[in-house]
Amino acid sequence: MTYRDLLLGALTYPDATPDKAVRSGVALARRLGGGVCMAPVRVDIPSLRSRLADALIHIERLVEEEEGRSVAAARHIEGCARVAADEAGVPIEVRTLTARMYEEGSALCAAAHTRDLCLLPLGPAVLDDRELAEAVLFGSGRPVMVYPEEVEITPGDGFDVIAIAWDGGARAARAVADALPLLVRAGSVRILVVTDEKPEVGPAVADDLLRHLAAHGVSATVDARSADGRPISRTIRNYVVEAGVGLLVMGGFGHARLREFVLGGATAGVLEAPPCPVLMSH
Repeated sequence: MTYRDLLLGALTYPDATPDKAVRSGVALARRLGGGVCMAPVRVDIPSLRSRLADALIHIERLVEEEEGRSVAAARHIEGCARVAADEAGVPIEVRTLTARMYEEGSALCAAAHTRDLCLLPLGPAVLDDRELAEAVLFGSGRPVMVYPEEVEITPGDGFDVIAIAWDGGARAARAVADALPLLVRAGSVRILVVTDEKPEVGPAVADDLLRHLAAHGVSATVDARSADGRPISRTIRNYVVEAGVGLLVMGGFGHARLREFVLGGATAGVLEAPPCPVLMSH
């Protein structure tokens, strides 16, 4: 499998995805080796249709102005993506999505159903980034690559160092399968095992993964780390910096509990602030 059909999501309202994040998404598409569909999501704001409100604050005009902001942001994102794709030599198409306010995640999730992978920036400038990433990760059935919006990623061919966060579980296994096209082209592959976060996880948990990767021509090394009572997300972040990791591969864990959706510690930490590009599968 190769990544030939990529989706790059962007938000337009109330905060628009920054130019830097759009350029980084195109650069990652180049590293993944496929063409990209730029998908800015513009909003359709429901009309309140209140004569009193319209008389007092001209609500209909305000709605039109805010929707106009969203349309203008989508056009700007399209222009930025096309310039970046031309410079990086990445085939690009643009498909502007329209969604009712607060339903942007559902619209992008539906578009991701028939893509190899969805690229999504995460960072402080756009408050709804994380909600969008969660919707696509847990609802699309496809892998997601999240990346920090504040770091400019340059075009290149693959990744020098790829790390796999491995606990032997089903979601981590799915992520490894989804990442195989990248793993076979990586300069080096490392397997991170956090030994004291789960009772059943020790260094030997990676033995069969080493065998599996070798069957695909991938030579990997195992790095066991102790969390020492710290959140696992901090252990992962420290390891990424220490090992010079260019791409992290991990499973995305979440489950429903009563009326809320609860994320695993590592998943929550990465979605809060990814330490580098992270390929996640659920």
